[in-house]
Amino acid sequence: MRTLRMKLIATVSVAALVGAVAFTSSTVAQAASTKSITVWLMPDAKDFGTALDDANAAFSAAYPGTKVVVEFQTWGDHLKKLDAALVARKGPDVVEFGNTEVMKYSAAGALADLTSYKPRFENNATWLKGLEDAGSYDGKLYAVPYYAGARAIMYRPSLFKAQGISVPKSYADFLTAGKKLMAAYGTDKDFSAVYLPGKYWYAAMSFVYDEGGAIATKSGGKWVGSLDSDASIRGLTRFKEVSDLLSKADKSGTEAAQWDVFNGGKVAMSYSNGWESCCIPKIGTDWAFFPMPSVKSGKASPAFLGGSNLAVPSYAPNAKLAANWIRLFTNARQMKTIALSGAIPNNTRMLGLISGPAAPVAAAAKNSWFVPGAIKWVDVENANTLQTMLADIATGKKTVAKAAADASAEITKLLN
Repeated sequence: MRTLRMKLIATVSVAALVGAVAFTSSTVAQAASTKSITVWLMPDAKDFGTALDDANAAFSAAYPGTKVVVEFQTWGDHLKKLDAALVARKGPDVVEFGNTEVMKYSAAGALADLTSYKPRFENNATWLKGLEDAGSYDGKLYAVPYYAGARAIMYRPSLFKAQGISVPKSYADFLTAGKKLMAAYGTDKDFSAVYLPGKYWYAAMSFVYDEGGAIATKSGGKWVGSLDSDASIRGLTRFKEVSDLLSKADKSGTEAAQWDVFNGGKVAMSYSNGWESCCIPKIGTDWAFFPMPSVKSGKASPAFLGGSNLAVPSYAPNAKLAANWIRLFTNARQMKTIALSGAIPNNTRMLGLISGPAAPVAAAAKNSWFVPGAIKWVDVENANTLQTMLADIATGKKTVAKAAADASAEITKLLN
């Protein structure tokens, strides 16, 4: 969805805000002390057909006399407002988080332990891994998968047809297609067969995870940067290969507003979010998607899985009602409505409901990767460690091996 691109990472210390606030099973079991619950959602929910209204109706039927107050937030300030609520121990009963935001709050004791509720959530056995992992900490569930966004290759079918190119089934095919497109259209100094800005870390890490690498791994209770492993180096080398041969994008730039560049008509392929097709009016209907191909023929590279989770703050006086509202909003009926609206549902079982041009993006969600589940991961993002490494590689400032070693050392330091 369009507002997914606006998600921000919290920079404050939740532990400092909530201290030793704990959420006990007795709190979960308590009856509602008031006749309303407050739900904080992002505006994306308005685009999901009747899912929200249907969930509220089902909740009202199950809990007559209890009112649901939905307050729509913005990605730019919702965590700041939540932090203030945590200090005051008064605020929403249900909060939507971007999935990269949850871990810090779970680890700080700011969220309710919903583990005992998990068996009651429909499709819990097939939740998307990137969302379930984001909502879990120390073996417990603190935030329920809501919906997701994934990336795939958005391309111009007319350009493929003109050059006799079929949809690539492997990375080798992808590279060959890109070279053919550059040979045909690359005399234009602004043309990219693949638009790949130097700091586009979501794309680069898909290459890394496809090779069996990782950003960091945990060993003996300590996180260790692993971008300098052999597998990760192979993935980063592929990133540089595409950047050098197929892309005219800024080697020190980001993918921000990449749909505008695609819309300019000088891009044949872009690693894009599914919603980006809404933002290319000049291209019209000359676009389609296919999953980024793997080094293994017939397979897709793992895609970063963005999205949202729903949680209950630890201070919530109506925790039991809040948990049950989440259960009704994420049940199979509402997930079907969300899927039919074009968004990716929270489970793999229902991905087939998404058809048409967006189907390859949904398929990409089946095989996904997510950032390391470290409490201090946000510090890596705030330090732009991955972006700096990739820009150094793309510009040739450092070799792949040197840039990866430096980044791994910094990641190890930041995560510990």
